[in-house]
Amino acid sequence: MISEQMPIPLPLHLLVDYDDDDGVDCDQSAADVGRFSVPFKCEVYRALLSITETCAGGDSTPVVAFDKRVTIGSDTGRGAADIANFALSTTAAGKVMYDEAGEGTILYPGDEVVVQLVTAAAGDGAAGHFIPHLLVIPIPEVVSNLTDMVATA
Repeated sequence: MISEQMPIPLPLHLLVDYDDDDGVDCDQSAADVGRFSVPFKCEVYRALLSITETCAGGDSTPVVAFDKRVTIGSDTGRGAADIANFALSTTAAGKVMYDEAGEGTILYPGDEVVVQLVTAAAGDGAAGHFIPHLLVIPIPEVVSNLTDMVATA
């Protein structure tokens, strides 16, 4: 079904230090590599990874998850691949992989979606880079109904 509203991307904050502009490196240590902070009430439409370097690995190929956090910066109540789970295998550069597992999930200000490199590319020929995206549909809401929105003094 196509929504009446055009999905928009949430802003991404990368948590990794990388030395090129190809995005997240798949052969680094498995870890949280980015996060989407939720500034307004919205519904998840689609999670995406833009592949900027072909993925590979003799021992393992990359796996990336998008986990929902109900409190920014806290792992209490954190989901596990509840927004998306990407098995990158040997996906070629130039492809955009998508996952709709989290479609319809409602996010609120104060929530966060964490991008986690679950399994790093390893072994002979370990490679891969990606740029994560999260498309959402804004849901209009009055601030007084959003419990984690707090006015400054």
